[in-house]
Amino acid sequence: MSARHSFRRRIRYKFDTVLARGTIAVILWLGIITAGVVVVTGTLLSVMEIAVHGHKVGVLEGVWQNLLRSFEPAAMEADRGWPLRIQSLLVVIFGILVGSSLIGLIASGIERRVEELRKGRSDVLEAGHVLILGWSEKIFPVISELVLAHRGRKDSVIVVLAPHDKIEMEDAIRARARHLGHTRVVCRSGDPSNPADLAMVSPYDSGSVIALGNNHMDGDAQVIRSVLALMDDDRFTDLRVVADCALPENADALREATADHAIAIASSDLIARVTAQACRHTGLGTVFEEILDFGGVDIYFHADDRLLGRRFGDLILSYEQGAPIGLRLASGVVDLNPPDAQVLGEGDSVVIVTDAVASLILHPEPIRLPLPPPGRPAAGPEGTSILIVGWNPLAPKIVRELDKWVAPGSTIRVLVDESLVREEEVGVVGLQNLAISVTNSYNSAPHRVAELCLAEGYERVVVLCYRSGLSAEEADARALMTLLQLRQFRQAHPELGERMSVLTEVLDIRDVRLARVAGAEDFIVSERITALMLAQLAEIPDRERVFADLFETWGSEVCMRPISDYADPRPGTSYGSYVAAAHSRGHLAIGYRTTGARGKELADAIHLNPAKSMPVDLKADDRLIIVLARESSPVLPDGVEAGVPA
Repeated sequence: MSARHSFRRRIRYKFDTVLARGTIAVILWLGIITAGVVVVTGTLLSVMEIAVHGHKVGVLEGVWQNLLRSFEPAAMEADRGWPLRIQSLLVVIFGILVGSSLIGLIASGIERRVEELRKGRSDVLEAGHVLILGWSEKIFPVISELVLAHRGRKDSVIVVLAPHDKIEMEDAIRARARHLGHTRVVCRSGDPSNPADLAMVSPYDSGSVIALGNNHMDGDAQVIRSVLALMDDDRFTDLRVVADCALPENADALREATADHAIAIASSDLIARVTAQACRHTGLGTVFEEILDFGGVDIYFHADDRLLGRRFGDLILSYEQGAPIGLRLASGVVDLNPPDAQVLGEGDSVVIVTDAVASLILHPEPIRLPLPPPGRPAAGPEGTSILIVGWNPLAPKIVRELDKWVAPGSTIRVLVDESLVREEEVGVVGLQNLAISVTNSYNSAPHRVAELCLAEGYERVVVLCYRSGLSAEEADARALMTLLQLRQFRQAHPELGERMSVLTEVLDIRDVRLARVAGAEDFIVSERITALMLAQLAEIPDRERVFADLFETWGSEVCMRPISDYADPRPGTSYGSYVAAAHSRGHLAIGYRTTGARGKELADAIHLNPAKSMPVDLKADDRLIIVLARESSPVLPDGVEAGVPA
């Protein structure tokens, strides 16, 4: 050290260095200094033969007496003699200085620690928790669904890591995801793509990880970076990771980069497929929501030793309450609507729609139910007329999906705001069953929507939000205004409105409830569908194969068929008899829908997974909700009892 630095400056520098090391270092040094002072003064008591309480003391006793005085000034009250009083006074003054310093240090240390906790920078020492990386509007329905999935658990924990203020995140979750029950939600502030920040939330001890994009254009980039940060550890292959991507190409790239260890969902494709299928039947969107959320029936995998050696066809009526729709083989392959003759082997399980797998009752033999009288032959597919109000990047995907499902000769008219979308921007190439026509109208005037519905009698109306030129709030407000106009139209023209279903898109998940109020009869297109799927796959990843089969056009399909296609309904007929009638034609029934319900009553008209022994009074135009392969199984002869070999 340079000689020009004075001793005083060097001592101050050393002191500052000690302070910079933090509260623990300062407390340690104060303890060392206190110990030194007590030892020195206690030694002086012994060497100078200063009597304490009338007795001479040794070194240890002198140290002990001064230690007591450094902690408690009242200890010097009984001292006699000025030599003892003077040294006791010095020790007491030193003890007061040290004590006050310690109190200040401890108080400031606690305050600093509390501030760090408020910033969300402390470690999370949990295991088996659900970890959510990132922040978007989807986080609120995801948390709500996870809470439902974890009901009954007392140690359920959801951890959120996002680049936002911890207090603000906690306040938003309390306001938007209510009724958390026993589930604890722990928020931490940090960058999900930073391995150091990830280490705070114990990702490799978690039960599952959900990677969310933000609400901006770079959302997919954030998701990919978060997953890559997780891959920076050999334990990644043991993680259950579900990633939310907006674009299918990004989802495919992520699956490939992780060697399929991460489940990547392309939200735009998922929404388009579900919307297209919901367009086909009134109430089908409600069925999908029931299957995707954790509030009612769910898709489970039922494994039981008693299934070994049994045929799949025999199982359809072997469950009193539970609808088998396929098999998961021991190899992990999921086969929906397999042949009736397929025998279950070791490790195979049944894919079943039910309320709770724990309450399933498996009978050793199929329930013998007589088939009801046969109904009229099913009519051939007819062309459908659809009106789409609005246009955005999601619309072409919906149209392409619709083209795969509708009958030849179906038509779509697109009504667009010419100030936001030019006519040449509306078009989808390569359609086989659909023909598109475009109508321009300034502001997509709601009265123009009513005029078109009255003139052409559309069976399906899809209201989409504009995503360019308007904010999300403005786009949702315009869609809600169109819904109000459609509700008035249906009330004024009940003969047309009774057979019209309305599907609508909202950009802000918070507007889903408003869309219900405004008149969305069947299905609301929103990111909530993606949120439900993320929660489902975070809990049971194998459901991905089931959903892929149900929502892809190459797999099985969920649809609704009139009761009269299978049987001539009679009062008091058990629901199981209709299941048997559908099964005799290769279709697997999972519930039914009564007709005539509108608006909020539509959900009450849909009955999934009823007991097979329950008598139901259905009409010919009521519908069975069925799962069938795109190429249905061979039709069995009428009169054959389900579950009994033909």
